[in-house]
Amino acid sequence: MTQHWNAIRKHWQLLGSPLRPPVEVVQAYDRELELACSHVVMLGVTPELAGLGAAMTSVDESPDMIAGIWPGDTDTRKAVRGDWFDLPFDEAGIDALIGDGCLSVIGAADLRRRLFASLARALKADGRAAIRLYASPETRDDPKDVRSLALSGGVSTFHELKWRVAMTAIGGAPDYTIPVTGILEQFDKIFPDREELSALTGWELPVIGTIDVYRNSSAIYSFAPAAALIGEARTFFDDVLLASTGTYGLAERCPLLVLRAPRR
Repeated sequence: MTQHWNAIRKHWQLLGSPLRPPVEVVQAYDRELELACSHVVMLGVTPELAGLGAAMTSVDESPDMIAGIWPGDTDTRKAVRGDWFDLPFDEAGIDALIGDGCLSVIGAADLRRRLFASLARALKADGRAAIRLYASPETRDDPKDVRSLALSGGVSTFHELKWRVAMTAIGGAPDYTIPVTGILEQFDKIFPDREELSALTGWELPVIGTIDVYRNSSAIYSFAPAAALIGEARTFFDDVLLASTGTYGLAERCPLLVLRAPRR
C-alpha cells in the first residue's frame, strides 16, 4: 500500500471532490460531533479537516503522506505515524474521532470490523466518531447509464465519475471489494476515448490521467452499501446513524456514519 499512496500523493493537487472533502463536509463533521472543544483524532492526514477541534492528532502509517499532504504541525495539531487497527493512545481515552473514506480504502469486511473494534476500544465512554462513506447504491448502476450521464454533463468532477465507475464494477464481489486495477479496467471499457471525455466534460487530460495511479497497484477498495456498513458497525456500537454531508456531486452516497460509544 505504501507504493499506492505515494503515487496518489504525487497527484494530490489534481484530486477534487468527493475524494477531497469540500467545505460542506468539514461543516458536517463539526455539526454532528460538536468538535469545538474536543481533542480530535483523525485517521489519515486529510488537510481539509486538519483545523477541526480545539486540538488534533492525525494518525497515518505513511511518512511520505505525512510529509507530502499534512499541512504541518502547530501548537494545536500534529501528525504521528501509527496503525489504525492499533491506535497509539490509551484505551478508552479519545473524545472524538474522524476519518474520511477510510472504510473504503482498507478493503474487506473483516478489516472494516477490525477498524470498528479499534475505534470502540479507543473512544471514551460516550465518545463519538464519524466516518464519511463512499457507499454504493443498493441497486448497481448500469455502466451505459454512467457513460451517458458523464457525456451529457451530469457528473460534476472526474473524481465523482471515478467512484461511479468503481461502483458499477463491484458487482457480486465478496465484501463489495474491487482491486483498484479493476476500477481502471472498467473505466477504460466505458470510456475508451479519453480525449472525447475531456472535450465533452471540460476535464483536463492530466486530471483524467490520475486514474492511471491504479495501474499495477495491489490496493483493494470496497464500496459497500450504507445499510451493510451500519450492520457491521452495530456489532460494536449501540448508537449508529447516517448524517448528510451536503449537496456536492455524489454527496448522497457520501454520508457520515456517526458512531457513539456506549457508556461504560
